[in-house]
Amino acid sequence: MNETVNLRKLLWPTPLAILGAAVVNLIWYYIASALFPESVAAAKAVANEFSAVIATIAYWIVGLVLFVVVARFSKKPITHYTWLAIGALIVSFAFPFGAAQAELPNGATIDLTMILVLEVMHIIAAVVALPFVLKWVRQN
Repeated sequence: MNETVNLRKLLWPTPLAILGAAVVNLIWYYIASALFPESVAAAKAVANEFSAVIATIAYWIVGLVLFVVVARFSKKPITHYTWLAIGALIVSFAFPFGAAQAELPNGATIDLTMILVLEVMHIIAAVVALPFVLKWVRQN
């Protein structure tokens, strides 16, 4: 059974979904700042409010380009993109661990608490926007 999508429906709800994911990530960043002030302060040079919002937007733009490619070549674009997105989410979990091992600018450090805060941001970005976008573009 083929899945049909209407890519034109990506034009206005997708920016709202991305903005929603960025706002929820920003809210989570502020909550994490209150709950874990030392960890967030130590990472502030590389993981701050601006980078949280920009990273969410940038990764979602890349994700949408991939969705258009999958929709173009797949008979089941929603199913295949969902699996691709889950795979990308799992791979993205490695980035905070890698950053924690790297030499960061301005003496920034990322401890285990901040790694978990960043991992939750990755999950938020996926859980907030992905279902909304995939439901919206589905052609009945």
